Amino acid sequence: MARLNEETFKAQLKSEEFSNVYLLFGTESYLKDHYISRLKKRIVNPDFADFNLKEFEGRGLNIDDVIVAAQTLPMMSEYSLVIVYDFPFVNKGREKSTLNKDSFEKLKEYFNDISESCILVFKYDSIEVSTKNDSPWASVIKAFAKAGDAVEINERTPAELNRLVCSYAKNKGCTIGRRSADYLIECVGSGIQTIVNELDKLCAYVHGGEITNEIIDKIAVKSLQARVFDLSKYILRSDSDRAYKDLYTLFSQNESATDILPIIASYYVDMYRVKCAKEAGQRPDDIAEYYDYSKRKWIPNKAAGDSAKISVNRLREALDVLSEADMRMKTTGISAQHILEEAVAKLLVLGGRYD
Repeated sequence: MARLNEETFKAQLKSEEFSNVYLLFGTESYLKDHYISRLKKRIVNPDFADFNLKEFEGRGLNIDDVIVAAQTLPMMSEYSLVIVYDFPFVNKGREKSTLNKDSFEKLKEYFNDISESCILVFKYDSIEVSTKNDSPWASVIKAFAKAGDAVEINERTPAELNRLVCSYAKNKGCTIGRRSADYLIECVGSGIQTIVNELDKLCAYVHGGEITNEIIDKIAVKSLQARVFDLSKYILRSDSDRAYKDLYTLFSQNESATDILPIIASYYVDMYRVKCAKEAGQRPDDIAEYYDYSKRKWIPNKAAGDSAKISVNRLREALDVLSEADMRMKTTGISAQHILEEAVAKLLVLGGRYD
């Protein structure tokens, strides 16, 4: 019994050498759902699912009901499967989170005499399970790892996502180059469910052909971050027509100015970092040593290209504009949309001035 990595957990499912208790948490929802589905298929006979499969939503749930279900003997099967979604073992306060001791102590008491005919799974999506040592969740993770297995399932690295995209397209009878796979991830984000959904559409469109960047631009639904990056590109070129066209398109899609501004500001920070690194004799990739770009490795090189003709001083001025806009949104009654439109106008002027 231990805190498992994902590969060991997958091996358990394949060999059907199950633990009686699992805690599934982490940032990748699609994979957690995938493993839950595999557990159901391997453990539960559909003919007896009404007896042997119990699923509970955590909100408002009494832990006693879970324990009773776990202690109930399965019918015509080796195991029953009990799945609990987002049970609040930790009460989230404004300043400090605290452990729900009553429920936690009852579960630990069950752990002292676990039913060997039940697989009990606690799965977390809408509640974040903190892995920090000073978090109340640390006690929960430790208890599950001692009684069974705690499995953290996080988002894939860019390289893993690239392989997934190429493999998925191949299984659908299509092809996609590695650069186009990276471009797709850049456009739609790193969530596997979103990537799979977009790949299904792209594969249906190309009918067994090749998925190119042009087809991705035509068919895929870009994430807000990708659409704001496109907007930033036109701002840097001082292309006011395209910039405002993109901005008003975002507004028409009910994207809020308070969501758009931080993404623009974040990208200007990326460009500023890259520019300062260049002046210090370093490459764009080198800044990854100082800032966390592990899940956005394409950002530094993109930022280097987009900021090639704008100076560090102009970027500083741009960051001042964005900082002022953020402050005005938070402290004045002026429309956030109006403030953003004004900030974009100032950035367009700066984008066309080179030192």
